[in-house]
Amino acid sequence: MIERFKKLFADSDFSELFNQAGISLILRICGQAAGFVLTLVIASYFGASGLGDYVLAIAVLRGFSIISKLGLDIFSVRFIASFVKKKMWKSIIYFKRRIEILLIFTCLLCSLIMYFFSSEIAALINAEVFHIKLNSFLILPMTFFILNYQCLRGLKKIAHFSFYFRVSQALFSIICIFVFVQFFKNDDIPIFAYLCSLLIVFILSTYSFKKSFHLKKNIQESELVEKFEIFDMLKISLPIMIAQLVQFIMAWTDKLMLGNMMDSDQVGIYFTAFKLSMLASLSLMAINSIAGPKFAEMFSKNDFSSLKKVVHQSTEIIFWTTIPFVIVFFIFPQKIMLLFGDEFKIGSNALMILSLAKLISSFSGSVGNILQMTGNQFVYMIILSIGALCNVVLNYYLIPIYSIEGAAIASLLSMSLWNLGMVYFIKKEFGFYTFYNPFR
Repeated sequence: MIERFKKLFADSDFSELFNQAGISLILRICGQAAGFVLTLVIASYFGASGLGDYVLAIAVLRGFSIISKLGLDIFSVRFIASFVKKKMWKSIIYFKRRIEILLIFTCLLCSLIMYFFSSEIAALINAEVFHIKLNSFLILPMTFFILNYQCLRGLKKIAHFSFYFRVSQALFSIICIFVFVQFFKNDDIPIFAYLCSLLIVFILSTYSFKKSFHLKKNIQESELVEKFEIFDMLKISLPIMIAQLVQFIMAWTDKLMLGNMMDSDQVGIYFTAFKLSMLASLSLMAINSIAGPKFAEMFSKNDFSSLKKVVHQSTEIIFWTTIPFVIVFFIFPQKIMLLFGDEFKIGSNALMILSLAKLISSFSGSVGNILQMTGNQFVYMIILSIGALCNVVLNYYLIPIYSIEGAAIASLLSMSLWNLGMVYFIKKEFGFYTFYNPFR
């Protein structure tokens, strides 16, 4: 085993993957810790019901933000990584400006729709109308914040990307909550804190990208610019947007349908179990941060042997770092849930079921990332859509019967379906499975 690890670390691709993913993993752990503390703080001050109201309001904001950014955030990772490799700095400037101009219009349109249909949206998921209206003003900063950190990812500024993506919002939300509760008591404090944190990270991420880009670039006057027409960009990005919407449905259907069929306290308890289960997929998310640009780079060079190698190396790291969390969640589910209060104890079974779902996802490897970075975003969208449809149907039938556990079972089955579907397609397209076999 020791010799095997020595051989792996001697490989330059594995070494870069491990070192960069290590930074991302540390920040991901910090992000999960911050998310854990944020959930604990909201639950302590405002109870399961207050946490549920917060979750439903933020879910709506995230859904509209996905529509407003048109998939151009993930699109930017792929092309900026390619431009950096070719040292085409002028193309990056032109590319990002074109995207920003387009997104200003889409953000304003989504904000108007969200504001004027706030009553209907709130009634559908049992959320507060005031929360939906307030969130409608933050679509633009949220969209540009996401674009900024994905562009940092394309520049391979993984530490910056990971901080903004994983840590920043939860960290600043906690700080804002502690400040606000010193001066007034109000059930809307979690929402106010989240929106204030969003404005802060939007400003900081804008500054970080500009600084990181100026440190990297060395523009030559004679450098040619690779220009993109808006239609050509949208032809690639819109399938990504649809895939992101489907991912959103996969991730949030259970919470939104619980809000529609049950009380907000059930949403809060389930969300707590869901957040805890995310610890089991820490390494998967960390690996995706650095592996995405590498997948795109190797695919652009038609270097499929290196692509296969890096995929297997990444899945191996994911395998060995996932198991410990799942074991802990299966042995101590009640004790872990009781940390948030007695009313959260009923989420113990949901925690175990959701942990199993994350285990299957981690064993499958970075399948979604591989498809998006290798020009197979349409296939990715189709597979996710099938999984999302199954998720909706299963939640519709299982929540009334099993409540929180029904939502968890629906997530387990639908997540398994789309992960295994992607594994099969990658095998068919590239000739290898993404699974890691620890016994070979």
